[in-house]
Amino acid sequence: MRSTQTQLAGYDSVTGTKRCTQKQMILNLFDSPDVKLTRQEISDRTNLRLSSVCGRVFELLDDEVLEVRGTQKCAATGVLNETVGLPRGLVQ
Repeated sequence: MRSTQTQLAGYDSVTGTKRCTQKQMILNLFDSPDVKLTRQEISDRTNLRLSSVCGRVFELLDDEVLEVRGTQKCAATGVLNETVGLPRGLVQ
């Protein structure tokens, strides 16, 4: 079964709103310029699925709202994970 243009437009409007809400939930975590979080930490604090967090963080990085701010070793696995935070240019 093929989707109509109306169905696709409806899906885009709902998912677009959901993406904006998820982005805002993520941005709300960065209440200080010193805050740096891994994607897993963001997922844990927002209760968003890690895949959703990764997608929204990618968009926020692409829009230069967040930037990669280093790495942090995962206590459980020992793997280095990127940390993200507000862009340094915004840090006073």
